[in-house]
Amino acid sequence: NAALGLLAQRGRREDVERVARHFAKATNATDEVAALAILAEIKAPERAAAFEKFYARWKGDHLMIDNWFAYQASSPLPTSLGAVRKLARHALFSIKNPNKVRALIGTFAAGNPVNFNRPDGKGYDYVAGRVLEIDRFNPQVASRLLSAFRSWRTLEPERRALAEASLRRIAGTTPLSHDVFEIVTKMLD
Repeated sequence: NAALGLLAQRGRREDVERVARHFAKATNATDEVAALAILAEIKAPERAAAFEKFYARWKGDHLMIDNWFAYQASSPLPTSLGAVRKLARHALFSIKNPNKVRALIGTFAAGNPVNFNRPDGKGYDYVAGRVLEIDRFNPQVASRLLSAFRSWRTLEPERRALAEASLRRIAGTTPLSHDVFEIVTKMLD
C-alpha cells in the first residue's frame, strides 16, 4: 500500500488505474481503505467512483463511514472545502456527534494543511464558524477543533493575518464557553 501510494504520486495514468484496480479487488478493509486514501488525493474519475462504491458498501458501518468522511476532508484537491461543506449536510453526518465532527471537520482542520491554510482564508473561516457552532453544545470538541490554529503565528504575513482574524472573531463572540475562551485567548496572547 505504501509503494502504491508513492507510485500514484507520479501522476501517471497507469498508476491511477493500478490504484483503482487495487481498490476494486481489495479482499480486506485495510487494502480498500488504503486505496481509497490514495485515490482521495488524485483528480481522476476513479476517485469519485471509489467513494461512491465505498459508501454503498459501508453506509451501515459508522466507523467505516468516518473513514469515508475523513479521506474526503483530507484531500489536497482545490475542491476539498466545498466537499467538506457538502458532507456536513449529509444524512450520515451530525454536528452533535463528536466522532463525525472529528472525522470530517477535525480532519479538514488538522489533517489538510493545504486547504485549511488556503490563501483566501476560507479554510480558517469555515473552521472558526464550526468552532462557534459546536461551542454552544460541546465546548470540549469545539476547543479541540480550535487547536488546529495553534501554529498560526508561524505562517507568512498574509495567511497569519487571516488566521488571526478568524481567531479574533471567535474571541469576540459572546457567549463563549470557558474552554474555547481559554484556548483562543492564550493563542492570541
